[in-house]
Amino acid sequence: MSAAVIYTDLDGTLLDHYTYSAEAARATLATLRGLGVPVIPCTSKTAAETRVIAAQLGLDGPMIVENGAAIWVPDHWGLTRTDVAISESEMWCHGFGIPRAVIRRQLAILSVEWGNRYQSLCDLSDKQVMSITGLDAASARLAKERHFCETLVWLGTPADRIAFADQVKTLDLRCVQGGRFVHVLSSGGKAEAVSWLHRKICAERPGFEAALSISAGDAENDVEMLQVTDLALLVRSPVGDPPPLKRAGGLVISDEFGPAGWSEGIEILLDRVEEERASGRFLPKRHDHNAA
Repeated sequence: MSAAVIYTDLDGTLLDHYTYSAEAARATLATLRGLGVPVIPCTSKTAAETRVIAAQLGLDGPMIVENGAAIWVPDHWGLTRTDVAISESEMWCHGFGIPRAVIRRQLAILSVEWGNRYQSLCDLSDKQVMSITGLDAASARLAKERHFCETLVWLGTPADRIAFADQVKTLDLRCVQGGRFVHVLSSGGKAEAVSWLHRKICAERPGFEAALSISAGDAENDVEMLQVTDLALLVRSPVGDPPPLKRAGGLVISDEFGPAGWSEGIEILLDRVEEERASGRFLPKRHDHNAA
C-alpha cells in the first residue's frame, strides 16, 4: 500500500533552474522508489521533453504536461482510458482543452495590440530557444513540440502581462506564468490535472485507495496545485520570492533552492505522512480542484 503520491514541477523544483540537473535529489528519489511512492511530473514542459527526463530519473508513471493541459498514462499502470484518449508509445493521453492550433487562431485576435510584446516559443529557431533557456539543441527542439497550450516569451512589462491576461480571458482562455514563460491554455491547469489524476489513481490502482497527495513547486503556475493537495512543498527559487499561497496548513517551504530544497522538503513531508497516518488523524482530501 502506498502512503502518498508526489506531483512535482520540474524546472526550478526537481531540476536546477540553471543547469537542469536533479543530482541533489537522486538519493531521495531512490528512497521513494524503495517505498513505492510514485513521483509524477507536473510541468509546463512538453510530453517529448518529459519522457526523456522521466527516463533519466527512473520515473515510469504518468506525466502531467503543458501546465496541466494533458496527462499521459502508461498502459502498465492499469488505469482505464477515457473516451477521448489517444495512444502513443504504450501510453494514452487525456487532454483537457482545445488544440494549440485553435489557441493560436484565437490569440491572433489580439495580435494587433499585443503582438509586439510576445513571441511564440514554437516560432523561434532552435538556437534562439537554446539561448533563452540554456537547453541543448535536442532539448530545445523537444521544447517546441506543444499540442495543448501556446507558450510565449514575454517581451513586455509585468503590468503589460497582467493586462494581457485579462484580454485573454475574454477569449475563454487563461494565462499562467511559469518560471520563464507565459503559457496560454483553454482549460485544465495543474490543479485540475492533479485532482483528476489523483482521484483516478485512488479509485483504480490497488493499494492507493488512501494515498495522500503531495505537490511540489516553485513558481506562480504551481500555486493552484500547491493549494489543492493534502500536503505541499514550496521550493525556494534563486530568481524570485516564493509566491503567496492560501493554505491553512500542511505546507513546507524549503531553505535550499531547486533539487536540494526538493529533497529537504519531501523528506520532511514523508515523515509527516507517517506520523499522521500512524495517529489516524489525517484524511485525504476529496480533490475538488476548485478548492482553495
